[in-house]
Amino acid sequence: MNVRKRLYDDFLRPSKIGEYEKIIKTAVEEGYEFHTILSFEEVREQLDSQKKYLILRRDIDTADSAFLYKMLEIEKRYHARCSYYFRLSTKNCKLMQAIQLAGGESSYHYEEFATYCYKHRIRNREKGLTHLDEIRANFVKNLNYLRKKTGLPCLTVASHGDYVNTKLGVQNTILMTDEVRMQVGLVREAYDEEHMDALTCRLADQVLTDTFTEQAIAAIKRGEPILELLTHPRQWNSPFFVNLREEIGRVVKQIYMCL
Repeated sequence: MNVRKRLYDDFLRPSKIGEYEKIIKTAVEEGYEFHTILSFEEVREQLDSQKKYLILRRDIDTADSAFLYKMLEIEKRYHARCSYYFRLSTKNCKLMQAIQLAGGESSYHYEEFATYCYKHRIRNREKGLTHLDEIRANFVKNLNYLRKKTGLPCLTVASHGDYVNTKLGVQNTILMTDEVRMQVGLVREAYDEEHMDALTCRLADQVLTDTFTEQAIAAIKRGEPILELLTHPRQWNSPFFVNLREEIGRVVKQIYMCL
């Protein structure tokens, strides 16, 4: 990405909350039924061919809680619902509970493989894979901690993507064995094949940075039967200090893993 554009996107870009409301309003006007990852799983085996389904997912990579409340207010206004996935570093128990009370879903944006390899300075894929039992135990411990802290069921989870995952060529989804799922009672991982295969269209804002709103509205207006929209708060708002802290952490991590 061009450095000038990166600086603009991270620190100077105006809020796009109006664009988000336009997407939700258009979906309402086009007769879409809103779903979280969990609620869609509950109907996935008995879909109505006369209906159109819109699954909203939000990965909370950065702790911009004030803006997230604005997004939640729009969802409440239009009776929409969304799955919000929080990292341990971005969790906000009050907000997570408010999302759940509004009919949405709050759960875990997990990253234990990347976290473990960073903490122990593991720079080799094969070495990282030898620690999977311990890393999976960390995932179970952290998910149960989040459940206890929030009082929420957290029945679905979504993997976070990190520089360390890219460097080692291993995604955090490697933790999702049948044994782990049964141990914590997981219903679905957001990247599960069964879920992804059910979608007729999936759009992510971190890929379509400048055209996401346009493409989301186009997909809604052409009547995609099962549409999923993945959003991240930093693609819609640019809180200076929140993003500065995240960028410093990212650079430090890259230097640390390369030394």
